[in-house]
Amino acid sequence: MSPYSSSHSSPYDTVAAFVARLADLGVRDAVISPGSRSTPLTLCFAAAPRIRTWVQIDERSAGFFGLGIGRASGRPAVLVCTSGTAAANYLPAVVEASHGGVPMIVCSADRPPELRGWGSPQTIDQVGIYGSAVRWSVDLPVPGDPGAEPETAASLAERAVSTAMGCDPGPVHLNWPLREPLEPDGPLQLSEPQPADSFEDYQTPLSEKPPAGKPLAEEPPAAKPPAGILPELDQLARIVAECPRGVVVAGPWPGGGFAKELQWAEQARRFAAWAQWPLIGEPVTHVRSDLELRKGLSDRWQRNGQQTQQDEFGCVISTAESLLADETLVEALRPDAVVLVGRTVTTKPVRLWLERTRPRHVVLIDPENRWEQAVFRLTGNVPASVEALAAITQEKPPPNRSQPGGWLDTWSRLDRAARHALDTAIDSSPAMLSAQTARALMAAMPAGSVVLAANSLPIRDLDGYVFDSGSVICNANRGAAGIDGLVSTALGIAAADPARPVALYTGDLALLHDLAGLTVAERLGLHLIVVCVDNNGGGIFSMLPVAQRIPPQDFEYLFRTPHGLDFCDLDDFGGIFAQQVLTPQDLSETVRHCIETRSPRVDLIVVKVDRDADMAQRRELASAAQQAARQALAEHG
Repeated sequence: MSPYSSSHSSPYDTVAAFVARLADLGVRDAVISPGSRSTPLTLCFAAAPRIRTWVQIDERSAGFFGLGIGRASGRPAVLVCTSGTAAANYLPAVVEASHGGVPMIVCSADRPPELRGWGSPQTIDQVGIYGSAVRWSVDLPVPGDPGAEPETAASLAERAVSTAMGCDPGPVHLNWPLREPLEPDGPLQLSEPQPADSFEDYQTPLSEKPPAGKPLAEEPPAAKPPAGILPELDQLARIVAECPRGVVVAGPWPGGGFAKELQWAEQARRFAAWAQWPLIGEPVTHVRSDLELRKGLSDRWQRNGQQTQQDEFGCVISTAESLLADETLVEALRPDAVVLVGRTVTTKPVRLWLERTRPRHVVLIDPENRWEQAVFRLTGNVPASVEALAAITQEKPPPNRSQPGGWLDTWSRLDRAARHALDTAIDSSPAMLSAQTARALMAAMPAGSVVLAANSLPIRDLDGYVFDSGSVICNANRGAAGIDGLVSTALGIAAADPARPVALYTGDLALLHDLAGLTVAERLGLHLIVVCVDNNGGGIFSMLPVAQRIPPQDFEYLFRTPHGLDFCDLDDFGGIFAQQVLTPQDLSETVRHCIETRSPRVDLIVVKVDRDADMAQRRELASAAQQAARQALAEHG
């Protein structure tokens, strides 16, 4: 892009100093929505050689696009918008970033103070507009006024990055009041790059990123236990020693970036294997994956002179959604202790199981020290990252817990029985429904690729029917768990590493929430696969009690909301290539072809399913899994 310039000190010197310092600190992406009042911000970011600029017309889509970049990379993208409702349109993405722990920096342009509150056009109260959803919010002085010098702007950049990526990562908001003239009047000179001082860890040039198909972290650094073990960790070690009937429950991770999430998953597996406890985790937690982090984990490993032949993946339970929805199995699998890692689990039967069984100990690994878990049964927390569990697993493992018929063996046996029953039922079904769709998509995605699952039914499809996610990175917006902005989030993930294949697995209503996001992939030079399970409305509402409590016509109109649209009509519009597939084999072949011939566009693959047949299959699959597990329990006691 052509450099822009300004000979006057206001506002370009101040904004340029801010942008340059962000680049020094490792910020690599700015998502810009066009506007007049934000001109200095826009041009300074566009002229910064170390920052990629992505232009998104719609601020709502822009917010989720930036969210996707932050979720994948662990580094904040900068959102830039003009004044007025533009900033308000970021709110859904800001809320998701806040609850999901994803770093983000919002820079909203604003009118100067003398124009606020007088009915000036495109002027609203933007100060504190995001409320408690941001980790830090500041209404800046007008560049050129006292307190708005370039040096101060550089310090603001440091605080913005430090706060967004701190111990409680999330969004920050800087409101920039700007006076006219807004246009530059000469060559814009950005300051020379400066060393990042205490922010070296934030600097990971894009050129150093691994190529697609390679693990994001081939050899994650070993976790460093604290110099003096935390009292809470010491207490947790005692709980593990005293409670052979324990369980580790992993929920979606806060937004440290995919590489960090994979390290956390490894630590969770290692802790569960050391304790000889089952580990419950859905695909988005990565505990079911075999990305190269799996390398060597099944080998013989030594702990203080003792060797064991413990496969850490043998602890992972992948059918908890079915097992813990059965009364008989719930009683047999009643734990004495539970350790929670990550955020609240998606699977409702797991949450209800924890509330019903009331374990003596429910301990949350809580790096933010916020005590936020929707199980309402916490008895303690460990204010440290899951990596701190390494301080425990370096000790001798609890003895005599690996015998046949023991606690972990019982869980594993029931899990195998349920998996076999589900495999048999799904593979023998002639219909193309959600279970078959989820499996066919995952089977077709190459190593190192990403599947973003929409909330509602798609993420539950992965949990219920994909037992081993292989070398595919599964992810979801589980912070506030909405169904908006998913196309844009997936495109943001693709933007974080354009060489890495990305697919969005979504339902039809979630896709309708972000149709505008589909139209920007071609212009931005990105490729995205979208697999849409179209059941003509909100299928998940059929699983709720309200479906049986009100007249069918009222349920259809108020909840299921059939739309009657054909998504294939989007074919050849705005860089969208749309087609329908009829069988799992067709889906897998189509996905592979889209990846082999990938070019800047959206490949929209529609799978139309019958809602009633899909709901019936879900019930039949759950029943088959539970029956097989009960039989396994009866046979072995």
